[in-house]
Amino acid sequence: METGKLIIWEPLKENPFDRFKVQMNLVSLQYDGEDFVLIFTAFNSEEKFKFIYKQYDFSFYAIRHFRILKEWTRGDIEFLIGKLREERDSAGLQKFPYDPTFYKIENSSFKSWYKNIDLSLPTSEDSQLEHHLYIASDYFIDVLSENQPIICIDHTNR
Repeated sequence: METGKLIIWEPLKENPFDRFKVQMNLVSLQYDGEDFVLIFTAFNSEEKFKFIYKQYDFSFYAIRHFRILKEWTRGDIEFLIGKLREERDSAGLQKFPYDPTFYKIENSSFKSWYKNIDLSLPTSEDSQLEHHLYIASDYFIDVLSENQPIICIDHTNR
């Protein structure tokens, strides 16, 4: 159960996704031992959005760990989304014009769990390790990485 704090993450300048109105469809997930690639489309669109976590020399791994849960809803995440909305309302912040699909999680229980099983994680990488959450139409995808993904948009019809 996730107990951290959600932060809305906007990795795309012009985000076409809305959690309920224009859902993100997971096309593929690839990990070749070096780069980790998530490919999404928006329903009713042929554009492919590739989120590529590259393996760089300065970070030994492209990602540290990931998990994918095939669920329509996760009560723990729904609770955190509700909490985020309440915090924004009480701070007088404007409501978002869409339902986000990308989040970062601070004080993540998934990250804490991982750090307890991987004792090889260097302190320098631990300080950079982030928990990224992707909410797709049928999946919740969690990624632990020191790197931000490179995003490529394929506009061709394939």
